[in-house]
Amino acid sequence: MKRLSALLAAGLFLMAVPAAVLAADEVFTADLTGGAQVPPITVDGTGTATVTIADDERSVSWDVSYSGLTGDAAAGHIHFGAADAAGPVMIPFATVSNTGSKGTFASGDFATGDGLPADWAGVLKAIRDGDAYVNIHTAANKAGEIRGQLAASATPPATDTFAGSTSPLAPAPIGILLAVAALGFVVAMRRFSLR
Repeated sequence: MKRLSALLAAGLFLMAVPAAVLAADEVFTADLTGGAQVPPITVDGTGTATVTIADDERSVSWDVSYSGLTGDAAAGHIHFGAADAAGPVMIPFATVSNTGSKGTFASGDFATGDGLPADWAGVLKAIRDGDAYVNIHTAANKAGEIRGQLAASATPPATDTFAGSTSPLAPAPIGILLAVAALGFVVAMRRFSLR
């Protein structure tokens, strides 16, 4: 009976670590250049893109900045396609300015079409697998002026929060919480175990 109580106590303690702590946004980045266009073009414009899959997988957000374009940005998108192919628009940017674009696209807004993934899960898979790219279009380069293939970021997102807090949660506190949970399990097992 004591052993069962110990297991139950330890299990409840481990469940006290919020699931939200373990979930994290997934971040993907790209450097945008004319040389990455298919076919490559020679332009002065460059840019950077950060694309984030929300931890609940219900939306994708982007933060793209660029400069040196041949003219005003006319459109921006996340396209479906490998690095050596031109592909269809998967996620359109609602607005673009002359210096960048920022926004969020919800899963319910996705509509499949020719050459696109069949559903939202396919969109997320394409981004995760490196089969998606950011493209900024101008009047002079309607097919795209600068482009960059999305790849998983080595840097964890800075916006993860703990239990709804507005304070950033670094990876270290997650490890500490898990270590405390494991220690609680060991202590409970020793305290209540029969000898």
